[in-house]
Amino acid sequence: MEITRCGLGMVEPKFRLPNNFEAIQEDFYSKGIAFIEECNEEILRELAHQLGDVVRPRNEGVDGTGISNIRCTPSLAGKGYSSEELYFHTDRSGWERPPRIVMSTLKKKSTTGGESLLADTTRILKDIKDQGDGLYELLTSSKHSSFASEDGEFVPRPIFDETSSLFRFRFDDNIQLSASLVVRFPQLLDILYRNSFAVALQEGQGYVLDNHRFLHGRTAFTGSRELLRALVNLPPPQSVVTILFDIDGTLCRSEEMSVDAYYSCVSDIVGRSITHANTKVNLHGRTDLGLLHDALDYHKVENKASVIEQFLQRHPSYLQKSLEKGFLSIPCPGVKDTLQWLATKMKNSESPILRIGLMTGNSRPNALLKLTAAGINTSFFDLSISAFGDTHIDRLSLIQESMAKIRARDGSRAFQHNKQKKVIIVGDTPLDIECAKQAGCAVVAVASGNYGMDDLTVLEPDHACVRISESKAYLDSYLAAAPAPAAASVSMVGG
Repeated sequence: MEITRCGLGMVEPKFRLPNNFEAIQEDFYSKGIAFIEECNEEILRELAHQLGDVVRPRNEGVDGTGISNIRCTPSLAGKGYSSEELYFHTDRSGWERPPRIVMSTLKKKSTTGGESLLADTTRILKDIKDQGDGLYELLTSSKHSSFASEDGEFVPRPIFDETSSLFRFRFDDNIQLSASLVVRFPQLLDILYRNSFAVALQEGQGYVLDNHRFLHGRTAFTGSRELLRALVNLPPPQSVVTILFDIDGTLCRSEEMSVDAYYSCVSDIVGRSITHANTKVNLHGRTDLGLLHDALDYHKVENKASVIEQFLQRHPSYLQKSLEKGFLSIPCPGVKDTLQWLATKMKNSESPILRIGLMTGNSRPNALLKLTAAGINTSFFDLSISAFGDTHIDRLSLIQESMAKIRARDGSRAFQHNKQKKVIIVGDTPLDIECAKQAGCAVVAVASGNYGMDDLTVLEPDHACVRISESKAYLDSYLAAAPAPAAASVSMVGG
């Protein structure tokens, strides 16, 4: 496989240190891959056990730790153990359920070549769907593809399983295709390549890859190259309830700080006065990005793309300046007590797993700054399932982003236990209620912002209260109705 065919070219990713587990998790669940550095065999093994259950493949020489040394080894079958090019594939594609995670660290760099080639199948599937020429239907039917199992028998399996969101693929003698798909195979390869990128790993660098989402391969190389690899299964699905909190008017109030920073930043960038008073747009329930689009349109500002890029870079520093001017961020009534109560619930093994995230119109740095200024510990929130307002124009997209991250982590069961919804949105505006309902979430409406109880209850949220501490009984009954989590396996998995 040639790097020149990779449509996204050579990429220099952001690498994470192995001890930054939260960032690795966030990258894995949101992007499908996390890049790591300063890693060796011992660190890789420890990280693998943090993530789940290590798989020991039967046909590989492993030392009992589950770490395979991938190098030129003639006694082992497969191009992975040669210096030849390794085509895009899903590891253990012939298994009924391939390992969810592939972890790697480059132990010894080759003289030439050996670049990692990677392709995100979410991009690939979108590309295929956009073409609308029937290829997607071929890939999602088990009538058109079969994969060799460990005993050599070919088992009909779709390339993309819509139920499990598992994309499995390989390009060798262990896959069989129908005549209809064989004819379309060159088209499929072209799509794979144009949605792929290459990374030149250095010694100690590697990745944690979602084997159900990303395809990986390698260019041919010369010299001696060694790669350490671990295959990992995530723990069994457990009952999980997720609560996503809005910030402004729900967790804290910082209107003066927000208005001062927002319009000061915009005015400085465009070179003329843009203020709250001369900008007739609704602020409540909006995202930073959506509000910026509307404000720039209202004032007929040209070069919007450039202004938006500068704003997102500079806005956090303006918020910090506003804070230093004396504009405060104050916790809403009952917030700290309620978060402490939820922290106790999170430690209760008899309850379902409880995750707490953020779903806010603020950019990520601004959100964390406002919470910190209000004396709220930001480490309480799981940022890997959170969504922020510098990435989406509308609020519904924020909720959908968080739900996609939750689904990626917990699988299709993430939103299924009895008839109860498993994601709760907590917000203070009618827009929070409307978007939560559209996304199929439960919603707690809190009249601690700019809307009163009458404004909120008319939209029939699942629960409404004047202050967040009054929602404890509702949340308690909600958690009690959810089944307790199953015991997670901690044993090694034989392959």
